[in-house]
Amino acid sequence: MRCREIGPGFVAQVTDLDLTRPVTALQHAQLNHWLDQYLVLVLPRQALTESQQIDFSALFGPPSERSRPQDQRVEQSPFAHLIGVVTNVRDNGQPIGSLPDGEMWFHHDGCFIERPYRATVLRAVQVTSTGGETLFVDMRQVYESLPAALRAATVGRSAVHVFDYRTLNQQPDPAMDLSRVRHAVHPAVIQHPRSGAHALYVNPLCTVRFIGMPVDESQALLHELTTAILQSSACYRHRWDVDDVVIWDNWASCHARTDFPSGEVRMLRRSIVSGQPLEPALSQ
Repeated sequence: MRCREIGPGFVAQVTDLDLTRPVTALQHAQLNHWLDQYLVLVLPRQALTESQQIDFSALFGPPSERSRPQDQRVEQSPFAHLIGVVTNVRDNGQPIGSLPDGEMWFHHDGCFIERPYRATVLRAVQVTSTGGETLFVDMRQVYESLPAALRAATVGRSAVHVFDYRTLNQQPDPAMDLSRVRHAVHPAVIQHPRSGAHALYVNPLCTVRFIGMPVDESQALLHELTTAILQSSACYRHRWDVDDVVIWDNWASCHARTDFPSGEVRMLRRSIVSGQPLEPALSQ
């Protein structure tokens, strides 16, 4: 099993590993170490079944049961409680999976629940001729890049995050009725539960507002932080090939999706690793 860096300090490609065969204890430990070190691991040419993908996810923690918005789910699979399909395929006009179309802004998976997911695993089943790429940003590096005054204004604050994916490229309304959407409050700067690194934990798609701040001040701070995310040099663009498996850390990275042709099929299988409550960074 080999590992080589392919992104700006936080992405690595793992090769000479066949995930259709049992993983040794040493490989198990090494994969967890690499995920904590890099945040994003790319494993090409892994033709996994759904069961094998669940087994791979379980190397990093208990697989999480999926949240299932009832207006989208018409999937048929014995593993549907653990494996989701991210696709634009429709059956009689109804999406057979989730997040079907177009661009999707930067976000952390699971930031709207009390125990945000440790990691997400995607395996590419069908890909488009262009577009549909996944962008990743290292939120440790984003935090370190913030000017001292902006860092001081952010550390110690908490922010509200929502699940409101009716639109995938629009900032949520800070005046929304939170009783109508899934939401959770987390520190704006976290201490990573495994590595101890400090990471910014806000994003353009899900973060609504900061606790204890007037709306205009909260929106101004959020704008500065999301600008830092969008302009970060610590960004990796993954162009999918069929049978790519990618796992990423949801605590210290966020990700986005580029637009893709609506007339072509894009299908990826998604599994999730359970997480835990996030603790605030106690200092700058």
